[in-house]
Amino acid sequence: MSLLRRFGLTGLLLTIFFITSVFIFFNASIQKPWREQFLPPERKILSVAFGRALPGHDVRVAKVQAREGLFIEVYGPVENGLEPLIDRIKLPDRRDGQFQFQGRATNLALQDLNGDQVFEIIAPTYDDSLVPHLNIYYYNKATGHFEVFER
Repeated sequence: MSLLRRFGLTGLLLTIFFITSVFIFFNASIQKPWREQFLPPERKILSVAFGRALPGHDVRVAKVQAREGLFIEVYGPVENGLEPLIDRIKLPDRRDGQFQFQGRATNLALQDLNGDQVFEIIAPTYDDSLVPHLNIYYYNKATGHFEVFER
């Protein structure tokens, strides 16, 4: 009660606000939820590739950074002025990566790896320990979705 008499109610409230602000500033696990409350949802297109990733159809493949993580989005051929979203794949890691592909550094590539005349999607990432991963996806005709390519 002596603090209330000495600094008044305004001083006490400012002191509590200051201590709370310092605690949040130095505690990263508390910062993230607070930051996400005030930031608008945003999507950043990192890379785009075009090619025959569906049997008989050329598609647009985009690597997208969103608040929830990294995604691969596959858009089909234009119909009635629109490109339909065929599939959206959440990549297992949150950090974008690059690799050498045909003599150039890239973060998204399309290449026929299994000889079926349909491109697989190659998307490098880094995990939280900065260990690189090469994520490869192929189109499964039975399910109509892209799945992890395993040899």
